[in-house]
Amino acid sequence: MTKRVLICHYRVGRTDGVSLEITKRANVLKEMGWEVYLLAGSGSDGADYIIPELDFDRTEVRKIAENSFNLLKDYDNELELMDDIKKLAGIIAIKLKTVINKISPDFILIHNILSHGRHIASAMAFYTVLEETGIPSLATHHDFFWEREDFKEPSCKAVSQFLNKYVLPVLPYLKHAVISTRAAESLRNRSSIDAVIIPDTLDFNMEPWEKDKFNRDFLDTFNISENDILVLQATRIVKRKGIELILPVLEKLNSKEFLSQLIGKKLYNGKMITENSKFVYIIAGYAEQEAEKYLQSIIAYLEEKNIPYRNIQSRISAERIPGKGEKKFSIFDTYAYSDIVSYPSLFEGWGNQFIEAVFAKKPIMVYEYPVFKTDIKPLGYEVIDLGSSTSRSPQTGFLKLPDQRINNVCKDVIKTLISSDTIKKLDSNFETAKANNSRDTLKKLMKISMEHV
Repeated sequence: MTKRVLICHYRVGRTDGVSLEITKRANVLKEMGWEVYLLAGSGSDGADYIIPELDFDRTEVRKIAENSFNLLKDYDNELELMDDIKKLAGIIAIKLKTVINKISPDFILIHNILSHGRHIASAMAFYTVLEETGIPSLATHHDFFWEREDFKEPSCKAVSQFLNKYVLPVLPYLKHAVISTRAAESLRNRSSIDAVIIPDTLDFNMEPWEKDKFNRDFLDTFNISENDILVLQATRIVKRKGIELILPVLEKLNSKEFLSQLIGKKLYNGKMITENSKFVYIIAGYAEQEAEKYLQSIIAYLEEKNIPYRNIQSRISAERIPGKGEKKFSIFDTYAYSDIVSYPSLFEGWGNQFIEAVFAKKPIMVYEYPVFKTDIKPLGYEVIDLGSSTSRSPQTGFLKLPDQRINNVCKDVIKTLISSDTIKKLDSNFETAKANNSRDTLKKLMKISMEHV
């Protein structure tokens, strides 16, 4: 008899790292013979079941999150806040039980719901249903609430007690997973929970992301010259992605001092650079609702400094969507046309776009965020190092790299783009990731995590 698994998250089918990992796990489980169902909130693509109240961008959910951490501002007291949390949790729990009764899952995979701070009512709902049904489950924690500035401090004693019970809960039939050694240590120190480590992975045996019939109009669609040097930002647009760090680098790369060094030369991938070539910043990831102002500040800087860019997020999806005039390219089409990838994240659970850039065999500019230092850098990847220190610019309010680091990064970019050794280094990066973060690795870890079911 075929076993059934229900995979749950706030959203699925998008281009954020968690959605992409869920898609990979769903595909692996199907290969292993499982019947897979996806459950998420509204704003998802391809979910089998929708519980609208699971979406963290709903007004009532945002209100709870904004008052549960740091400052209780929209309620007269903590009892009123807790009443709203319990009411919303009850609605989600009823709808979750309806789905469970319909499909009778043998196993439930829960992503971030039991560890994040942006929707703690959903954590209570899942806890209640898991406790009642006793269905074997694995909670994968891509992020912890205490790691994020917006969610570090509970606003009141009631929320603190709530988190102790429902967020990172302990149940006899609930296993826990994290995506890095750093996260495993953090969880163990805080909650005495031992978790299996399942890092971000990719199928390194799939066909490479290349220019083809579907995406051959990519450059024309976005009015980009074939001789321009494309710098890809494939991550979501949120502050922790550190996007502002790359802006002065782009400004300097487009200066005569550096751009002139490339004119008349071929890049590692065969692209010829002309006098009209320029570095063009490709913003492909979507902006979360709370990050719209941040995106606008990024665009304002790009325009003020006359840095060429294309904000193409509205035409990018997790999968290709055909259509005349308004077709959507997949996020992976953007890698096929990029020459170098920007990855200035200040914090990542692991690094999905990093592994994508490695698979695409593109040079990567990387800020040394904590998990990069502990879990990725020791493996020996060749990257363009953005360093690990920043300061706050009094002029823009943005974080920025030291001036000397910016200059060194630009030198490294130029050298990497035209070096005869670059292809060899990119091939080496690919083999390193294939050995450590492949689909086979994911399949093995999923089997271990879901054994005895």
